[in-house]
Amino acid sequence: MSVTHVRQLFTQLYEENWVKLYVHVFRMLDDRDEARDIVQEIFMNLWDRMERLEIEHSYQAYLFRAARNLVINRIASQDVGRKYEHYLEHAASTPEIMPDELLREKELARQIDQAIEKLPRKMALIFKKSRFEQRSYREIAAELEISEQTVKKQIYNALTVLRKKIRTIFIFFYH
Repeated sequence: MSVTHVRQLFTQLYEENWVKLYVHVFRMLDDRDEARDIVQEIFMNLWDRMERLEIEHSYQAYLFRAARNLVINRIASQDVGRKYEHYLEHAASTPEIMPDELLREKELARQIDQAIEKLPRKMALIFKKSRFEQRSYREIAAELEISEQTVKKQIYNALTVLRKKIRTIFIFFYH
């Protein structure tokens, strides 16, 4: 795809889908700023991947699937995010960040990464492809030669396990 064609296609997709995606995400989150941020992130990711992206069916389906994945990620991390914001507010009220707080923060990040790595091998692989590589269920299923339903179930199970572990980690580190 030529650079001109990529720009034209991106502009067309942006103009045709921005409002639709915004309304869709807003309905799920009921938060205008969050909806705007997610839609912006979708298009930034699209732009970054545009030249190497292979869409079999429709770009609109790809965009709405990306929206769904980002919303699921945000919802899954809301509880953790609120606790972390509370921690940061508390930390910001101190004149300087203490070395033990930096160590706790590093340890927290390490524990979360470790929790992902402790998932069953295939579950971790599917979860990383979905959340970190922004791959669709269909793409993951085709690559791993499994059903889309299996992919969906594995991601659901991974999120369930990770939510429990992350809550435990937060309780240990910040209470």
